Amino acid sequence: MATLQKRRSRGHVYWSIVESRRINGKPRPVILAYLGRAEDLLKRLTEGIPQKVKSSSHGAVAALLGLAEELQVVDIINRHLPDSSKKLRDNFTVGGSLLLSALGRACHPTSKMNWYDGFAKHTSLSHLLKMSLIKLDSQHFWDQMEAVPVSVLPLIEEDLVSKVIGIEKVQLDTLFCDMSNFFTYIASTNKHCSLPQRGKNKQKRIDLRQLGLLLLVTRRDHLPLLHKIYQGNLQDRTIFKEYFQQMVQRFKALSGSLEQITLVFDQGNNARTTLREVDGQIHFVGAISPCHHKEIIEKANPAMHRVSISDKEIDCYRTRTQIWDLDLTVVVYISEKLLQGQIRGIQQNIKKLFSALDRLKEKIRLPVRQGPKRTRQALEKRIRALIASHDLEDLICWNLQELAEHAFDLIFGIDENRFKRLQENWLGRRILITNRHDWSEEEIISAYWGQAQVEYAFKTMKNPFHLALRPQYHWTDQKIEVHGFICLLAFLLSMLLYKRAKERSGFTGCPHTLFEKLSTIRLATFVETPLQKTKGRYKAVHRIEEMEEEIHVLARGLDLVDKEQKTNIPFSVYN
Repeated sequence: MATLQKRRSRGHVYWSIVESRRINGKPRPVILAYLGRAEDLLKRLTEGIPQKVKSSSHGAVAALLGLAEELQVVDIINRHLPDSSKKLRDNFTVGGSLLLSALGRACHPTSKMNWYDGFAKHTSLSHLLKMSLIKLDSQHFWDQMEAVPVSVLPLIEEDLVSKVIGIEKVQLDTLFCDMSNFFTYIASTNKHCSLPQRGKNKQKRIDLRQLGLLLLVTRRDHLPLLHKIYQGNLQDRTIFKEYFQQMVQRFKALSGSLEQITLVFDQGNNARTTLREVDGQIHFVGAISPCHHKEIIEKANPAMHRVSISDKEIDCYRTRTQIWDLDLTVVVYISEKLLQGQIRGIQQNIKKLFSALDRLKEKIRLPVRQGPKRTRQALEKRIRALIASHDLEDLICWNLQELAEHAFDLIFGIDENRFKRLQENWLGRRILITNRHDWSEEEIISAYWGQAQVEYAFKTMKNPFHLALRPQYHWTDQKIEVHGFICLLAFLLSMLLYKRAKERSGFTGCPHTLFEKLSTIRLATFVETPLQKTKGRYKAVHRIEEMEEEIHVLARGLDLVDKEQKTNIPFSVYN
């Protein structure tokens, strides 16, 4: 039971709340709160405690810091750095600074210059780390990034991934590899870097230099196992061939054996020599272009049979044959989504072509008054070129009739019979190849459908609000590579957090929704000011704000409620 007790100090009587507890088997008084002098206590009771209140976003940074401590991220990074890079800057090691940058990238992507004002200032990071972060400016992060040799990044990544696999018991049965590109605003006149180059950009920004990213993720939970930043003007198949052996070495380091691993990749990564190399070392599921293997489609069309995959009924055909001198199992199936997309694409092309032909038709109906005269031969050549530019040579029928001298009428339309045959025999077909001869059609197709996992990872990294690789304001190859590692570290921590949220709290949203909900978990700081204007100590009390039941379930599953002390990461982890 707690009691009020007084004590005398320097001629004044002070009151406090004291409770008797047994410490080492002996009763000892434990002070629960200092109440001050009698007049101070009376003022507390009548007027309340004067205090200031500040609230900051807490859930996301606390959860990510807890994961980083569990994975020993900072120690792993620092362990691989040369001795010359193991110096403190603003009381942070290089590993600590990279982790803080990754937290900002996960929660609120911004420039290094705006890291504090745009992100850290509005979170509980300072409270969790027990220090002020206001000195961490752009120069701090640039200097810390400069201390990281590019050669150690794969080693750091391998250790981090091994740690995650060991803790989470991640299954490495099926892995997905794909590539994408990210445009930059690096000037074309900048000669300090070779990685950003102009190329075919998936976001239609061919006017800008871009970076390429190779990514390897797990089938479940999208956990990244390997990444590589490469020149933006290189083809996917070139990069896949160049870094395939690095992927094999990573597989061996993580699992010790390649026997149970199946690598899934898209048809853009295929090349005759590369596929031979892959077939000789690992199981795989890939795809080839129907345009280059029409004979397989012709054999498949009359021999399709129906199978059920993920509650979907699809038509497919299976055979075992030689492709590029390799013994492969081939599965042809009709993708309804691809079929409808191709039909929409053809219809859009037809609409654009017909608009152009209508304009030409109106123009050529009138005789030429000045300039060179029209000829049937020149008009026919022009019409054929216009149709060919829309890839519709086999679907459009047309006729040119002479109305008067140098005046013509153009009649055109769709050959419906050809369009119907195209839909029935060619559109929507996918050809899958594998050396998993023991797998069923359902297993092969399901594995290939999992390619959407890595595509989803790229979509996640292009979201401007969380986990974005952009914006990046670095213009040397070394800084760009370290920036890419920071982004992948943020992605790894976020996907692991997402995995635990689903398993422990039954969370069903996407990673971006998870961060939005975690950001609503706020930490309130109550600062009690001294009652007297004389010398006194300020007292700060930290409390998690009240939250909705849905958020409370999520916070409890991630150990963010009633266990605040657990998220107070020791400063020794970072210095």
